[in-house]
Amino acid sequence: MIKPPGSKRATTEIIRANLPEHPAVKAWRELRPTRIVPDSVEILKERKKSAVYRLEGVGAGGSTVIAKRCQTPTALIERTIYEEVLPHLPIPALHYYGFIEEDDKFCWLFLEDVGRERFSPLIEEHRALAARWLGLMHTSAARVAAAACLPDGGPGRYMEHLRSARHTILRNLTNPGLSADDVAVLETIVSQCDFLESRWSQVEQCCEAMPPTLVHGDFTGKNLRVRTGQAGIALLPFDWECAGWGIPATDLAQSARRSKRGFSASPDVVTYWSVVRDHWPSLDLQVMRGVANCGKTFRCLASINWTAQSLAYEWVESVMCDMRIYHIEMLDAIQAAGWGD
Repeated sequence: MIKPPGSKRATTEIIRANLPEHPAVKAWRELRPTRIVPDSVEILKERKKSAVYRLEGVGAGGSTVIAKRCQTPTALIERTIYEEVLPHLPIPALHYYGFIEEDDKFCWLFLEDVGRERFSPLIEEHRALAARWLGLMHTSAARVAAAACLPDGGPGRYMEHLRSARHTILRNLTNPGLSADDVAVLETIVSQCDFLESRWSQVEQCCEAMPPTLVHGDFTGKNLRVRTGQAGIALLPFDWECAGWGIPATDLAQSARRSKRGFSASPDVVTYWSVVRDHWPSLDLQVMRGVANCGKTFRCLASINWTAQSLAYEWVESVMCDMRIYHIEMLDAIQAAGWGD
C-alpha cells in the first residue's frame, strides 16, 4: 500500500545528541534567549511542509517551548494573531516567544508549551469553558483592527472548500483502494455538496444574523488544551493557521456524535449566548442555534476538503472512516436547517 507523503509518525521521538545543530534550536538561537540549547528535542510532528518540536527547558523558568515550522503564508497569519490580536483581548492565551524567518518559504513560531491536559467535548465543564472563551473572543476581537485584515473567514471560504472537495472526490473515485461501499459514500457526499450549492443563498442568509469578527477556523479538540491552576480551569487554544475575519459560525459547530477525538469542540450554545447577548442584543437563542448549525455545515465542508486530498493514495481506510463521519454530520446539519423544505 502507498501511504500519503508526510504521514504522521506512530510514536514521538526524543533527540538528545548534537542538539545545537538541530534546525529548531538554530532558529531559537536567533531570538537571543537566555538559554539556547535544550535538554532534549521531542519530535511532535515532522512533515515536508510543517513540523512541530518540543524544546525541553529553554523557556521562562526552565519551562518547555514549542517550536513550529510552517509555510510562510500560514505562519504570517499566526504571527498576526499572537502579536497584534490576542494581546488586546480579555482571554487566556499562550505565551508567545517570537517569530523567525527561515527563508522565503518557511518560518518558525515559538510558543509556550500548552501542556498535556486535553479538551474533551464529552465533558460539560469543558464545553461551557469553550463557549465562554469564544464569546469573549468574538465580541472583543470585533473591535481589533488587525483582526479585520485577516483572510476571509465567512461563507465564501466554505464555498471554495465545497467546490474543491467535490472536484477532488470526483477525480479520485476510480482509486482501486476504494470499495464499492466507499464509492457510494463519496458519491453521496458529492450529492450533498451539489444540494448545498443550490441552497447557498439560504446559507448566507443564516449567517447574516451575526456580525463579522475573528474566527479561529479550526476550533476542535486537537487544537485545545485546558490548564487547571489556583484561579481555576482555563482554555488555551492554539494552531491559528485557519484564522480569518468573518461570521464566527464554524467555531460554534456542534457534533451529533461527540467523542474524545472530536469532529468539533461543540461549545455550549446556551452559555455562549449568555456571554454575547449584551453585545449583540439582536441575537436570540433560536437564531444562535441556527448559526451554530450553519457552522457545522462549514466545518463538514472544510474537513471533507482537507481529508479528500488523501484519496489520491491507496491507503484509504482511515480516510474513509473520517468521510463516513462527515457524511453523517453533514446530513444531520442539512436536516436540522430545513434547507430542503
